[in-house]
Amino acid sequence: MGDQPTSDSERAPEEATAKAAGPRPDEAVVLTQDNPDNKDDSDPAGDKPAEPEPNPSPEPEEAKARPVGEDTVVIRLPAETAKKAETAETAGKDDTVVMRKIPGEETVVLRPEVKKPVGDETVVIRLPATKPAKKKPATDDTVIIRLPQAPKTKAAGRARVASRLAGEETVVIRVPTAPEPAPKPGGSFDLGYAPWVLALSSLGVVLVALAYGGGRHESSWAMTAYWTGQVIVFSPVVFRLLSRLAGVAESFLLVIGLAANQYMLKWMYSPDQFRFPDELQHWLATTLITESGELFRPNQALPPAVHFPGLAEMGAAVSQLTGLSVTAAGTLVAGVAHLIFVGMLFAAVLRSSNSPAMAGVACVTYATAMHYLFFNSMFLYQTAALPYFMLTVWAYRRWRTAGDPVFAVLAVAGIAMTTVSHHVTAFALVATLVLLAVTELVLEKPRPWITLSIPLAALAVVAAWIGFVAQDVIAYLEAPVEGLAASLNQLFGGAAEDATATKPVPLTQLAVQGLGLLGLFVLFVAVGRDMLLRRDRDTWRWAALIGGGVFFAGNGARFLGANGPEIAGRLSTFTYIPMSIVAAIAIVYAVQIIPPKDERGRRWRSSLPPGLAVTTGRRLAGQVYLGTALITVLMIGARTGGWPPVSALLPGPYLPAAYERSVDEFGVDAARWQEATLPPGTRVGGDITTVALSSTYGRMDPVREVGELFHAEQWTGTEEAIARSRGVSYLVVDERLSEALPPDAYFQGDPMAGRLTEPIPVAGLRKFDTIPAASRLYDNGHVRIYQMGLS
Repeated sequence: MGDQPTSDSERAPEEATAKAAGPRPDEAVVLTQDNPDNKDDSDPAGDKPAEPEPNPSPEPEEAKARPVGEDTVVIRLPAETAKKAETAETAGKDDTVVMRKIPGEETVVLRPEVKKPVGDETVVIRLPATKPAKKKPATDDTVIIRLPQAPKTKAAGRARVASRLAGEETVVIRVPTAPEPAPKPGGSFDLGYAPWVLALSSLGVVLVALAYGGGRHESSWAMTAYWTGQVIVFSPVVFRLLSRLAGVAESFLLVIGLAANQYMLKWMYSPDQFRFPDELQHWLATTLITESGELFRPNQALPPAVHFPGLAEMGAAVSQLTGLSVTAAGTLVAGVAHLIFVGMLFAAVLRSSNSPAMAGVACVTYATAMHYLFFNSMFLYQTAALPYFMLTVWAYRRWRTAGDPVFAVLAVAGIAMTTVSHHVTAFALVATLVLLAVTELVLEKPRPWITLSIPLAALAVVAAWIGFVAQDVIAYLEAPVEGLAASLNQLFGGAAEDATATKPVPLTQLAVQGLGLLGLFVLFVAVGRDMLLRRDRDTWRWAALIGGGVFFAGNGARFLGANGPEIAGRLSTFTYIPMSIVAAIAIVYAVQIIPPKDERGRRWRSSLPPGLAVTTGRRLAGQVYLGTALITVLMIGARTGGWPPVSALLPGPYLPAAYERSVDEFGVDAARWQEATLPPGTRVGGDITTVALSSTYGRMDPVREVGELFHAEQWTGTEEAIARSRGVSYLVVDERLSEALPPDAYFQGDPMAGRLTEPIPVAGLRKFDTIPAASRLYDNGHVRIYQMGLS
């Protein structure tokens, strides 16, 4: 697959320096290049690096010890040279092979000065005379030649390492990266074109901001401006990263700059206040800590959040230290956590691949996840847990490659912080560490059983926290688990169709999402075939491939009942990480999608091409353009299938039960009245929006399943019995529910979800005025609050 992530035997440069042993005398020979001027030799492929791929047949262990870089030169041996080599005698006693450049040729020709047996496909290179020479067996068709480090000062030539491919007239010369002779201005911190690319991306941010303004005024041009801005924000960064001309510093700046620009898109949607129900729930948790100075304060809006105070504690600390409001502090905390997560993802992929292009493309591919733009950057406890999740994975990688116990301690600390921040992220972390450990145990010989210590520690920490502290999480997760089980039973057991099924997805939206998923699946299959045929033994690549398979299985949850799309989206937050790495391998290293036929006419079982595919010229340009187009399509699919829904991509006037679009001054004022007037913890029911506001701003105890009370044309004994059974003391009625249909449902657990053809009639909302025991206590022209008088 080319310059892929280094395996455990292929360390990053600093790890290789610490671990690699010197070449044995009976296995090393030095190749030198003619350099009569005694000048420093430059890399002949430096401007357009080749994309290396491992040999199709397993190499000896010596070959695996050297990481494959992007500075590999492929030297093809002309036929006439091969014939001369059959009778050539050794030119000198130093057994040196000389490389010469033939004028007018595009390749460097290796002129062997060693004897090659006639009719034998093996290049025999005699070892130096310093120790008893050992010949390569005549039947062995591979010669591994070690290369010493390039000198830091001017030298007579640059060393090369060569390996002979079986049955081919190709000699592969692997060139190590020469160290810088002297620090250059900027050095490894050269930002390249990143400032200019990000300046162009920022113009897209401005365009989306204008689209948001147009959406609030219902302007016809707003949607066109929105999509144009989204593409301008995203695509230039992807194009630059795929060109493979950006170094580590430039790639990192591009990735972080893109994440910051995209966070601006989320913040500008609602810059003055939190409007999403989950954000309001964590706003309340943070406010309770700032008011009391204590953790674990009861939160009626989201009871499980009490025992996962990581996000609320950080928000309260920033608010108290800076004097900012909880909303401003929460916005700042969520933004910083989002950037740290992206930075840790970049560092983890860079560590495993030693390629800034690979790390950058993996990050921008992950930015096309369904919930990346909003859910993963909202003021939610998952946003606070994700940086610790990636920190743990990165530290685990460092511990397994460098062996430093400091990284093991850091991984355990990351496990603890993830556990106290978010329950689902903690479960995902345990599963990820188990996958990494089991993959290593299966592929490595002898089996490194110590790798199980970190996953077992994670399992113990999470189980202890859930079992002894956050016991209410078990009951909280029962409902979604039962819903998923019911959907599976419906799918495979032939049960009747769920009456609460969501509306069918529009054909255009489904086509865009399907095209993106199909493209990812093609890349997934190509990488899997490539790894199988090359007998890849890298544990991290195999773990990523297995994780990619889980991603596709999780996408099947989209079709499992009313909650299927939400389950699939939330699951992809974690499974899309390995899928992004697999996609980056395929895109950056041009893995063959459709392999050529072999001599037997087989295509999918044919051997991989020998040697190294040098990606230059038109092939590189086509790879960049196609890769940019694919990732942009994935981004568009994520925006249409993620959050907010298509009907609310732009902010605008009030819409019933549309989350952010439903929060306005009328609803907030009614909730503030409840806080000032009603006893704390009073049972209050209403639609999705009013009950969210009542439980946060109003600090009431929410009753969400009240759909039957609103859909009934008249108030009868049946409705009164339902209200009594659910302990409803007050009802919040927004008459604007009668003006439009909701995107999905008016109420949580709405019995009419997906079946409504017209809004709730006004008469159905005003029937509460006719209830003898009920009293209207509040009315601001849109929102009314009724005391039910049932107690």
